Amino acid sequence: MEPLDCERCGTYVLVEKNSWHHTSTQWRSDSRTACLEYRDDAEPPRIRSGSCSALRNSINQAATDGRITVPE
Repeated sequence: MEPLDCERCGTYVLVEKNSWHHTSTQWRSDSRTACLEYRDDAEPPRIRSGSCSALRNSINQAATDGRITVPE
């Protein structure tokens, strides 16, 4: 897993790209409160999808830029 900061709020997560279509994300315990989308979300944690749009965009951009390894 590789470290990555969200370009929107700076939330630090660990990311692993297994392919261009499959991503594993490991959130730190304090990441959920730092993430702007999760912090403002009224839904209980168990209902949340596990990723926010800004982080997803940051991961995709990092993969495109070569900052995160994507296996061939």
